[in-house]
Amino acid sequence: MKLYKWIIPCLFLLLFTGCYNYRELNQIALTSAIGIDKTEDGKEYVVTVQVLNTQKQGSDSNYSGSQPKFILYEQKGPTLQHALRTIILESPRRLYVNHLNLLMISEDVAKEGIQEILDFFARNTEFRKDFLVVISREETPEDVMQILTPLETLNSKNIRDSITADAKFYGMATKVTFEDLLNTYLNRRTNVVLPSVEVVGNIKKGEGEDNIKQSIPDATVKLRPLAIFNGEKMIGYLTEEESRVYNYVQGNIQNSILTSSCSENGLFTSEIISTKTKLKPDIEKMKITMQVKANASIKEINCNMNLLDSNSIQILENKINQEMEEVIEEDVTKIIETYKTDIFGFEELLYKTDPTSYKKLKEQYGDELIENLEFEVNSNVKLQTKGNIVKEITR
Repeated sequence: MKLYKWIIPCLFLLLFTGCYNYRELNQIALTSAIGIDKTEDGKEYVVTVQVLNTQKQGSDSNYSGSQPKFILYEQKGPTLQHALRTIILESPRRLYVNHLNLLMISEDVAKEGIQEILDFFARNTEFRKDFLVVISREETPEDVMQILTPLETLNSKNIRDSITADAKFYGMATKVTFEDLLNTYLNRRTNVVLPSVEVVGNIKKGEGEDNIKQSIPDATVKLRPLAIFNGEKMIGYLTEEESRVYNYVQGNIQNSILTSSCSENGLFTSEIISTKTKLKPDIEKMKITMQVKANASIKEINCNMNLLDSNSIQILENKINQEMEEVIEEDVTKIIETYKTDIFGFEELLYKTDPTSYKKLKEQYGDELIENLEFEVNSNVKLQTKGNIVKEITR
């Protein structure tokens, strides 16, 4: 009987459980993006928050009514938490950040260091860790976040979708979630890489409704090449080609294009698909060998070649592989020599292969170990298709 007296109340407790910390939609501000900058004297953080306007009802089309689809709030503070909390001075609702899409860090803050930002977002239990992180080039995050985009209601979602599409179909950008960023930063044997964006066009006109009512907007937010770090500080930007090379080395390329010469004045463009990249370390020779295997299809050719001839196909394949090997080797070497930082994770690869030998090399070469590694590329790309036609269109 004593046992039953305990079991029955416990069953009732299970039946009547609920969400103890739920919040009504009309009590919260759904936050899509957060931008981080600093004041001119560098003493305070400037935090910009992009909030979804949930009062907007009706059509999903952009700005079909008088109310905006999103609202920007900006506050300053000596710490990030202070600045974010004081948003309540402007907003009647408390920020709800559990569905954050994007964290945008200004170029100036990134050059100064991102350790405090990482600590704040990692420590705060309200944030999920799957939002993307980007660098805003030249303009402040506020300037970037207030540009109206025609295809997406929120430009933060437009940026996120652009990064996803580029990573899948071109290979210049790379998706870096906050969790990815934190894990890379905490690993002393590799360094951080982040995508970057900038505003192209007239920023002031890009804020108005006319920007999304024109076939050619006055201002757009454009993806730019990758920003690279040494420790917590950003030290520069890669070129577009170097950014794609980085993604080739990392095995991030799913689909891309490559333009090569096929005659003295002619060019052909191939689509690279089904790419597989493998890095093989030789710790005794201090060498990293990269093996690339991929299929390709001809998308455009401006040379007078008979594509029914197997010799012609072999020539084009050789051109593709030669171009891949030369470009990747040259750019990897150039990045290491210029920035003297290991964004590729070569040292991590050596450590995982043979920790004991790696420690000896590290003691011998110190921070210059990455500069003393040899790098080689072996490319094996096969042309699978030639398009719908195999002969040149002539009259």
